[in-house]
Formats: sequence, C-alpha cells, structure tokens
Amino acid sequence: MKKPRIPYVVVTLFLGGCALPPTVDADVELATLRDAAMAYHAAASSKDADAVVGMYDQSVIMVPPNADLVEGLDGVQNYRFGFIETPGVELEFEIVRAEVSAAGDIGWTLAIGEITINQAEGPPGRDRVRDFHTWKKQADGSWKVVVDVWNSGLVDGG
Repeated sequence: MKKPRIPYVVVTLFLGGCALPPTVDADVELATLRDAAMAYHAAASSKDADAVVGMYDQSVIMVPPNADLVEGLDGVQNYRFGFIETPGVELEFEIVRAEVSAAGDIGWTLAIGEITINQAEGPPGRDRVRDFHTWKKQADGSWKVVVDVWNSGLVDGG
C-alpha cells in the first residue's frame, strides 16, 4: 500500500518557510554608520567636494534651509556647497545621536556643527548647524546618505 506523501510535502514546505532572517549585529552596524558619518564630516571639513558627493545615494533628497529641494545624485553634484566654495569657512562636527533599524539597513545621524567664517576684516562670523542624515546601507556594506536636512541652530539675533 502506498503511503500518502502530502503530509510530508506540507511539513517540508512549512519548515522551509520558517527560516530565520539573517542576524544583525546592531553594535557593529551602529559603529559602521558612525564611521560613515565621521567620514562625511571629515570630507566636508576638509572641503573635499568629490568625497562629500560620493557619500550620497543615487536617490538622495537634500532639504537645504530656505531653498528648493535637491533631488538625486545629479542634483547633489550640481549643488553649490557654500561651506566648500567659500574661503575662510571652518567646520567642526560632533555626532550627538545615531541609530540603526532592527534590520540594519537604514540608520540616521544627528550632528551639531560649529561653523566659523574667517573674514579679512572684523571678527569671524559664526553659526551652529544641525545636520540630520538618513542613511541607507548599500549592497557592498557601506552607508550612503538618502536624506540630508540641515538648518541653523542659532537663535534669532545670535
């Protein structure tokens, strides 16, 4: 007598569908995200435009203060980064918070930057920038910025 094979097929399909997703080491992902953010800020501080642009994903959206949205890597490549092009600008950033999703594929960073604008005459200009990035993990394991929002952190009159 032939034994029915349907229960075996059902059990095999059920067990095959219960595979666990890959384990994400949140501490490692957070460390690599922080490293990427520090590399971005180092490139910005050294006025390395190519390195800054290279930190953005193809699908990026930038939200500059008091300006139109900048969409896509082509838009970023054509964007005038004032901190890079303006002589005498010095930047210093501190990452104040960073998080990574449970899946390890999306993260965000918040940094505060101190901007000094050295001028030929008079005291230097100053600003404090709040810099928020959403990052997407790439197929090669690197992180790239998909959303970039920044604004001044100075109070009115300061």
